[in-house]
Amino acid sequence: MRQMVGLVQRRGIFYFRRTIPEALRAAMPAVLGTAGPGIFDESASVSLKGSRAGREFWVSLATRDEDEARSRARRLDGEADALFRMATCRLTLSAKPKISELDDVAIQGLVETFRHRKLAADEAQRRGTDALSREAFDALGQAIAVREAELRDANARGDCGATHFDIDAMRTVGDAGLNIEFGSPADRRLYIAFVEAEIEVMTIIRDRQRGLTRPTPALPSSDLSRSPERNSRSAPGRADVPTPEEILGWWRNDQKPTDKTFYTFSSKIRRWTAFLAERGVAFHRATLSDASDWKIASLGERSVKSVSNDLHAAKAIYGWAVANGKCPINPFSGLKQPRPAVKGQRRSTKRDYTEEEATRILVAARDYSGYRRWVPWIACFTGARISEICQLERSDIVSSNGIHYLRMTTEQDVRNAERQAPDLDKVKKRLKNHSSKRIIPIHPRLIEEGFIEFVEACKHRDVFSDATPDRFGIRGGNATKVISRWVRDKLEITDPRISPSHSFRHRFSTICKNFYVPSEMRDRLMGHSSGEASELYGEDYWISTLAPQISKLPVPRGLD
Repeated sequence: MRQMVGLVQRRGIFYFRRTIPEALRAAMPAVLGTAGPGIFDESASVSLKGSRAGREFWVSLATRDEDEARSRARRLDGEADALFRMATCRLTLSAKPKISELDDVAIQGLVETFRHRKLAADEAQRRGTDALSREAFDALGQAIAVREAELRDANARGDCGATHFDIDAMRTVGDAGLNIEFGSPADRRLYIAFVEAEIEVMTIIRDRQRGLTRPTPALPSSDLSRSPERNSRSAPGRADVPTPEEILGWWRNDQKPTDKTFYTFSSKIRRWTAFLAERGVAFHRATLSDASDWKIASLGERSVKSVSNDLHAAKAIYGWAVANGKCPINPFSGLKQPRPAVKGQRRSTKRDYTEEEATRILVAARDYSGYRRWVPWIACFTGARISEICQLERSDIVSSNGIHYLRMTTEQDVRNAERQAPDLDKVKKRLKNHSSKRIIPIHPRLIEEGFIEFVEACKHRDVFSDATPDRFGIRGGNATKVISRWVRDKLEITDPRISPSHSFRHRFSTICKNFYVPSEMRDRLMGHSSGEASELYGEDYWISTLAPQISKLPVPRGLD
């Protein structure tokens, strides 16, 4: 499944990378040439506008800051979605017979949709999470004056070219599935009607610019008078509109997300459809204004990160639906992500365990058995993620030339016949990314504590078979919750800057830096990607090279 954003780092600079579907590559140059402000943010520091689109988009994000890079990449991801949609629409329409005549009813319906798009986009811009800056407000006023003058001049001369390549006009015609012959009577009548409609729109927008309240009129009542249930299944000109559940099922079959990802995305889509149901809007009829309103309403109840994740999931599902002809528009395309209250490096939000806290946890862990005994110790001396530790099998604890080490891998030992649990095959092993596949030498203190003897005494394939798998077959899910509650409630380490499941990993990184473990080796031990091209060549570090780096790391002070 494609990642949330195509973020690549080369020599410290972040780049946006996204493959262009093979079927759309021939149409992409023409799409890039006609796409305008409706696709690209002219004020943004980076954009796909003018990019060389062959097999993929590859654009420098012009920053070394990962948070800023992710923000810019998310916006470029939205631009790419919109461009793909335009290219798909162009290809779809080109296969249909050309239309040279349109009746007045059809033109009026298209005009109403076009007008709604324009006003909803303007409203979303003014009613977003952040107020327009004075500079942005003044620039918007100037753009309104220029556009209105252009439209009035075109209307006086009977020139329909002013709206011919307007993004909202193209989307309106494309969503209606019409391949209108260029220069035909239908083409001229429709786009002159669009010019006249946009002049009316500019009157309302000018009133908004002066501070008057001018709400966006609803789409024709014939579409909105249906109940949400019926509206979700039918639309003018379409015999069968799929439900959100059907779209999710098709997306799952096509994209093959993990069970957890599908569960998460489904819950977010249910939250979105519930919001739409309250206002009587069907899933396939949602607009940018609806998406913006959902974002604003959600920010009053949930964190910025949670809302951002909601928007990403909904945008991904709509993007797939549009690309596969299951939905007319993606209302989340171009919607700005909410900004955090304080911008800065993510590492400032969490801290390491102190020496005293680390010692307290490790000493207390000796009173337990199984994963509760060993997971904190392994996390402390390897920096591994709890999810990685909990899925270790006996075959993952290896010895070579007297050096014991852990194999972090997704491979499962299917040869082991000692299966005590009938549902053992349901237990799954996953890693966060490709760089997480690695080997980690076992610290001498772990061996002194008896970890190797514990592994040898295990009667099950899984080292920590006492960690109950969650609904997705992952042992680390429930184990993380148990350990977190134990640290918070039993050991009374309640600082919100502490992450019970991750602060040992933070501490390990800090210790490596202060005991001069080379950054490249630290990245490999922790399963991080440096982004350098050298990672793609040659084999990994030898265990004999990594072992001395682990051995020199100190034991927390006060540990008996």
